[in-house]
Amino acid sequence: MHYAEANKPMTAPWQKLGFKLKLGLRPRAESQWLPHIDLFGDEAERAAQINEKAHLFACKHAEVFAALPAARAASAELLKSVTNHICKYHPSPPLPVDPAQHPLEAAASLVPEDMLLLAPRGAADSRNPERILWHLEAAALAFPAHWVLAEKMDQPLQTIHQPVPHYDERLATPVDRFFTAMQIGPISSRLNWSLQIGDQLFTPQRTARQPSTADKDLGTLFLRMENQTLRKLPQSGYVVFTIRTHLLPMKKWQDDRDALQSMLDMMHQMSPATQRYKGVELYAPIICNALRRLGQAI
Repeated sequence: MHYAEANKPMTAPWQKLGFKLKLGLRPRAESQWLPHIDLFGDEAERAAQINEKAHLFACKHAEVFAALPAARAASAELLKSVTNHICKYHPSPPLPVDPAQHPLEAAASLVPEDMLLLAPRGAADSRNPERILWHLEAAALAFPAHWVLAEKMDQPLQTIHQPVPHYDERLATPVDRFFTAMQIGPISSRLNWSLQIGDQLFTPQRTARQPSTADKDLGTLFLRMENQTLRKLPQSGYVVFTIRTHLLPMKKWQDDRDALQSMLDMMHQMSPATQRYKGVELYAPIICNALRRLGQAI
């Protein structure tokens, strides 16, 4: 049963996933690489997101799409893979694509997922000359979660994740090694969550506005879930990173004291750097206000 089919609050994803920085990869079946059915049972979300992507590609193209010339062949390879996947696993064939369109943009226009291509390069580090670094060479990123594509293009993963607290010491080397060791065929997946004010999918910048008294209603706050996958293309050797974004209103949990309290507890357990990165100062007052309405002492 999909979550949306239940007439009761779904188990809060943050209670399952926690907040600590980790790779947390799981294997993904080929049939579920680009799933047709929404993770949370919203049958209208797929079409709405594809339409929103088309609008953003038309109106904000430079902000949502970028590609180095070197990534052209990998982009064409990805378009073929996406088209074949839709033909095999989806209930209807893919829509026709414009042959004049960049192949990565064409591939991303067929599905709700954002798509990024990363390429291996030798490390510019004389102390570790054998290390392979993975650089972002192309991206169709209609739904960024508080990051700007232009700032990340042609950068290695470690630089891309520089704003993420503790990434350097905990994940930089393991992630680079994982990308390099990735085999052709298997798909890895992970879930990620964050919070945001409002239900906009295109959010390159986090709002810096402190919520007013009126804005502290839980109805202004949304849970942003990212269903991410990683796989290596067989011909080019590029890694494809896909992101399927889901927005869930936090009002789903407005009567769930345990879920809201667990969210607040996680916020308090974060390091100061993580609190700043996650925007806790924006969201904690909203959670506190919701708990007070339930009679919870804060």
